[in-house]
Amino acid sequence: MDFTLVAPLVTALVLALLQLAFTLHTRSIITCAAEDAVRVAAAFGGDSAAGERRFRDLLAGAVAPEAISSLEWASTLDTLTLRVRARLPLLGPLGPGLLTTTASAYHEAWP
Repeated sequence: MDFTLVAPLVTALVLALLQLAFTLHTRSIITCAAEDAVRVAAAFGGDSAAGERRFRDLLAGAVAPEAISSLEWASTLDTLTLRVRARLPLLGPLGPGLLTTTASAYHEAWP
């Protein structure tokens, strides 16, 4: 009798913890890949195509390619910015379905 009362609560708690772990893992991987990609693109002689290749290489095997919704590059006089939108792996109706992260780096140039 006690098991039937506690089992749904324990199952919901385990699913919520798994969802949190998937979300944090995916966010960490995408944020680190975006930061590295924008550094590659902002390096002297780099461009957004090189940064996007670096981003895709870092995500290979870690995050499904179809999880990335969009990559948006923006450039000002001294800063390059990458905004990434990705769908998160969900175990049901728990948690947010979309992650947006932004990474920026200064353009490198010879003096």
